[in-house]
Amino acid sequence: MSPIKSYANLNKIIQFYSNWLEINNQDYPSNTIELLKNDLTITILSLLWLDIKNEDISQFQSNRYFMNAIKIPCLPSSNELILFSNKNTLGSLFSADKNNITMNNLSHIKKLGIYLIEKFNASISLNSTSIKYWNSDTKLFFEENGYVVIPNVMSSSECDDYREIVLNIAKEEQLNNSAFFYGVNNRFQRIYNLVNKSQKLGKLLTLPIVENIMNDLFDRDTLHDKYTLSSWHANLIPEKGEEQKFHLDSAVPLPLPPWIIRANINFIVEDYNENNGATMCVPGSHKFLYKPSLIDENKYQNKLVKMIAPKGSMVIWTGHLWHKSGRNDTSNKRVAILACFAASHLIEMALEENHQLIIDQENLNSFSDDLKKLLLFSHGLKQGAKNKSKYFNN
Repeated sequence: MSPIKSYANLNKIIQFYSNWLEINNQDYPSNTIELLKNDLTITILSLLWLDIKNEDISQFQSNRYFMNAIKIPCLPSSNELILFSNKNTLGSLFSADKNNITMNNLSHIKKLGIYLIEKFNASISLNSTSIKYWNSDTKLFFEENGYVVIPNVMSSSECDDYREIVLNIAKEEQLNNSAFFYGVNNRFQRIYNLVNKSQKLGKLLTLPIVENIMNDLFDRDTLHDKYTLSSWHANLIPEKGEEQKFHLDSAVPLPLPPWIIRANINFIVEDYNENNGATMCVPGSHKFLYKPSLIDENKYQNKLVKMIAPKGSMVIWTGHLWHKSGRNDTSNKRVAILACFAASHLIEMALEENHQLIIDQENLNSFSDDLKKLLLFSHGLKQGAKNKSKYFNN
């Protein structure tokens, strides 16, 4: 049984457990149902899912995150857990247990916990998708090269739909003169803040395979959230669009830290091939821990690899990787839908208090521009980012 690795996921399975109890409350005696709803049972199940022994409950003393996640008002002591575990009051939860009258509560709860985590994982398709494609070989390739292609994330029809949404929004922003263009002769177009412009595209960010892989990449010794969204945007490379410049996506002082700061996902809604501007990179450059210069661009030109990827896949790369968009030699636009994630401890350092949410609007109106800037009220305002789109509900 894979342990739950964050308070957020622990809260999800607690909700799953609550729903399971509602569905199955007619299958057990009322006193058994009440015991299953008991804070002690919920605590023991939670510790089991976190792979923590009951006697180590003290590490969560006064931990509001843990108590909020499992929805209990007060943390029980280890003695309370031990006394409850040693009793045999839950009866038989599973038919296989009926002949075993000596089983204590802890044995029943462990069986229940294993059963529930298997059902929970199945409900979010972890077994059929993530485990199949995010395996030891895939992880090793990513660790060595700094990128990897994950196939079969989206169907062909979904890809066509996503691509059409992006093209429609791009046209809409051109017509209302809010579009952001860049590159030689301003032929490249970027669409910022896709979360605000398409519900359907926003759902890609919380696909189970995305959550599982990002939690794994950003994993560290904490139960707090491991990562956060940095940006969600689309790029349109025009027909005959030129190759871009080498860069990396970890804008921090040198030398770069050896741990991951940022990870990007390109949702491939059309085949990325040799000719249509597939992203190019220097495999293994994420280990250099410095930013590429013009000299490096020439030095590593013959080391470049194109991230060839079939329609429906995801290409994931670390923010340390040297990369750039390739030249689009075709007569069609190439659409890239890009999610950029960052290690959550960075936002905890820079934004321990979320001032945009907690400052009173009337007070904000009295702040100087310098104070607003200090509180990040002007940060991240890209051209066209605040646009609404008539395609949001499409």
